[in-house]
Amino acid sequence: MPRKPSRKRPTTKRGARATRAAPSAVTPLATIRLGAAAKRSFAVRHLPIPPKFDKPKRIHPRRVLPFIREGLERQFHSTTRSATLRTAKTLAEAIAMPAEDVVLKLDTELVQAGQQQTASNVGEPSAARSGDVVFYTGNWYAAMSADGGKSFKYIDPATAFAAADPPDSHFCCDQVVNYIPAIDTFVWLLQYGPDTGDNIQRLAFAKSDDVVRGRWHLFDVTTAMLGVPGAFLDFPDLAVGANHLYLTTNIFQGTDQAGSGVVRIPFDEIGSGAITAKRYVSMELQSFRVAQNCGETAYFAAHRDTSTLAVYAWNGNDDSPTETAVGVARWIGGNGYQSRTPDGRRWLDRADPRITGATMAGKELWFAWSVDRGSNQRPNPFVQIAHIDASNLTLIDNINVFDVDSATAYAALGTNADSEVGISYMIGGGPRHPSHAVGILTNTRRDVIVAAGDRGPLLDPQTGKGEWGDFLAVRPLFPDRKDFVATGYTMKGPGDGSNRDATPRLVVFGRAGTGAAPVSPGPAPVGVPGGAGPVVQPGGPGPIPDVNALSVLGTAAATAVKRAAGIVATLAAPRAQPAALAPELATKPGVERWPVKTGQDPDVALVGKNVLAGTDLGPGIIPATVEELISAPRPPDMADPLELYEPYQARRAGPVETTIWRVEGTITAMKLESDGDYHLVLQGASGETMIGEIPTPTPAFVGTCPWIGNIKDARKAVDDKFVSHLAPQAFVLMGNQLVPRDAVTVPPTTPMTMARSFLPPPGAEASNVQPFKTQVPPTRARITGVGFFDKVHGQMGVSQANGIELHPVLRIEWI
Repeated sequence: MPRKPSRKRPTTKRGARATRAAPSAVTPLATIRLGAAAKRSFAVRHLPIPPKFDKPKRIHPRRVLPFIREGLERQFHSTTRSATLRTAKTLAEAIAMPAEDVVLKLDTELVQAGQQQTASNVGEPSAARSGDVVFYTGNWYAAMSADGGKSFKYIDPATAFAAADPPDSHFCCDQVVNYIPAIDTFVWLLQYGPDTGDNIQRLAFAKSDDVVRGRWHLFDVTTAMLGVPGAFLDFPDLAVGANHLYLTTNIFQGTDQAGSGVVRIPFDEIGSGAITAKRYVSMELQSFRVAQNCGETAYFAAHRDTSTLAVYAWNGNDDSPTETAVGVARWIGGNGYQSRTPDGRRWLDRADPRITGATMAGKELWFAWSVDRGSNQRPNPFVQIAHIDASNLTLIDNINVFDVDSATAYAALGTNADSEVGISYMIGGGPRHPSHAVGILTNTRRDVIVAAGDRGPLLDPQTGKGEWGDFLAVRPLFPDRKDFVATGYTMKGPGDGSNRDATPRLVVFGRAGTGAAPVSPGPAPVGVPGGAGPVVQPGGPGPIPDVNALSVLGTAAATAVKRAAGIVATLAAPRAQPAALAPELATKPGVERWPVKTGQDPDVALVGKNVLAGTDLGPGIIPATVEELISAPRPPDMADPLELYEPYQARRAGPVETTIWRVEGTITAMKLESDGDYHLVLQGASGETMIGEIPTPTPAFVGTCPWIGNIKDARKAVDDKFVSHLAPQAFVLMGNQLVPRDAVTVPPTTPMTMARSFLPPPGAEASNVQPFKTQVPPTRARITGVGFFDKVHGQMGVSQANGIELHPVLRIEWI
């Protein structure tokens, strides 16, 4: 059992404690109904990298919170000691550490978000994990992992649910994710525009398996539901109780009034088409935060003044909460705190005292916020925490998370199964660039710097401020809840001249003696400027502190490592040798839905006729875009793109598969597959991709296909444009397929028999060639072909959402 902290009960000198029924500025306190948004279910696409987010010409300006009024000076302060910061340990050291210490058990960088200028220094990352399923969000991007957070695929939140967007509305930009273990459901909250008010907070729900498959269903929370028409909703959050989900949001009316609202949603209605929820709205207070891990009674808080918290208790059986005033140590707030990084940059110019962390551990509440320097006579901004007895709502203690040299800010809080409180926060200024830290506050307190930043933020060109924030996340790792899952980010490397290249990270941490075994997290920061730990040189016992100090190893070492990893390449040599290898030839047609792919199915006569529900629109080609086709829903009886459906083996799913489509786009890559198809990656204007397939145009492959002449012409167009210029001698064998020499970094040692061309000799079968794949010069084309829903199984360029292809391609026009 965790050791209880000593309880310091407040006396009457610590400020009056008063309980009252909480008045609502919005009357009457209503039951609201959340209807499903637009349609019951949405399929989202999982992408290898996040698409670059094209910001709208106008996004909503940042709403600045009104100042918290000054409170009374209290006769008590925090006597918390400064955190003893250390850096993450190596795997071997972590295993040998004392059980009460804190170690990182997983540390994954979502590097693509920074590389695509999708993540920013106002990053607001959030995540939740259950087993191997992880969902991660930040400003402008979202990501999913099916391997416990070791790797991620990305989602474009701007387009994921666009079909349900209200008129003149767009996604921007706050997102939060949480997990409801009682019903095995991830909940994803997205904030939308427009700029001027009456925006929405959108809730998307998915079971764990559906997160992996990309299936979500939606409900929208509107200003009308909250009884505040014309207002703007901002700074959302989610908390999970025993039987209810809680959504909080700030509510801005005009330029100088800010309130806050709480929506209570019962778990047992989330799977339905409509939810009966309760709301509580106050236009007196701002930035409500509901405590994570609360039971049937939810506790939430806001600042009434700079030395008083308004703490609310809302029982699940009651229509309205009660409010209790709890005195805390007086602090200094404002809009913007003072802290400079080693490169002279400001990073807390937009910080404010809104509550960023709230959790319940046993019968104790913890509420965290950032305060400016000078509070409690400390020289740097720091995180203040009110530690409160939930049974009588009296203060146990003020806790300061601070460092003598640097500022701390943006703390998130969570609780594990042992009623320990985990924290994730940022530390920077003085000797440190903004860096990510995690820790456990209860029992034996420990703090660990996860990642040291390389630089401070650039000044925002519009505001002229050095900005960071506004929140992080820390959750229990389900199902055993022994460890914590946390988010953070840093600015890495020299930068690209913007603040949109921050690197987010997912961290699993916990006590050394509990939860999951540590997973080697890769290089962790050691020797953080400012004295967090000793500098360890490359090759020493600790983590590698600086990859820039490493040299590139030679061929022998690289070959040995790749062989150990199972990566084998074979040289493509033009000469034949008795014992030489030869790549597999594309000699056999495919199997899965092959009649439909090649026009040998009973429905082939319907293709291109455009007869819809008895209405004859006339035969012809339908123009479309890549983006339009990949948004096409699959039929309900073949909805899962990861599965095969036997009834469709030789039947078409109309109207998509009975239509001849024409799209314009850019061909970026191609391959010859073992079933004889040319596989083309076609990219649309947004960067989304889909596949076009051209079968081998011989009866052995396409039988009695009526379009064999068209297929021959399309195949020849690709041969002339791309294939005739490829030299097989410049390829090497990996697995059973040839790839360009540039795709491997170790020269192969085994020679191989190769043809002189990827084109068959005159008069020879077109199938007697060797499968390959390669990039091609990006080439604009107009491609005409028949729609086809394929199974998604990791194909190059596949539309993850629906597996749509043009198969077969019947015409290619270069443009």
